[in-house]
Amino acid sequence: MNSSIICTFVGPDKPGLIEGLAQVVKQCHGNWLESSMAQLAGQFAGIVRIDIDSNKLSSLTEQLKRLESKGLLVQIQQGDPDKRNVRSPKLDIGSQLSLLVVGNDRPGIIHEVSQALASAGLNVTKMATHLSSAPMSGDILFHAEIVLENPDSKPVEELESRLDMIAEQLSIEIDLDVSGQA
Repeated sequence: MNSSIICTFVGPDKPGLIEGLAQVVKQCHGNWLESSMAQLAGQFAGIVRIDIDSNKLSSLTEQLKRLESKGLLVQIQQGDPDKRNVRSPKLDIGSQLSLLVVGNDRPGIIHEVSQALASAGLNVTKMATHLSSAPMSGDILFHAEIVLENPDSKPVEELESRLDMIAEQLSIEIDLDVSGQA
């Protein structure tokens, strides 16, 4: 029987960091499945899902924790091996939405947007954010790309109105792609 674990880590960015983590997974006969990683302010942070034979789980956990002696903070959570990041067959085409946010960077953008999404009953399944420099002014622009799940395929007109109000208040652009919405 296999177990699925989610390993998060953060540590000073340096060459070989991923290789060290991958080596532990391989030595313990684990299978590196999904991951997302990034360099942030001189630190390297990531999350990885690993499948492993349940009999080898404690060995893998022990080996991953040993990476802390090399300056890597590691946390491990038990995952559900039956829940993969693939679209559930019970979800219809209208249950996934995407949201793009762009505007001058300022505190509170994600708070306002995520509050609207949560109150609409939408689940964030993926989110990526980054900063860039505006072409003409050089101002710092905030970008967010968010994938949403609408489990009950609820109408999103009220959400669209709320996002329009937020966009106007914060002087940002918010585009909700409802092309798959029924």
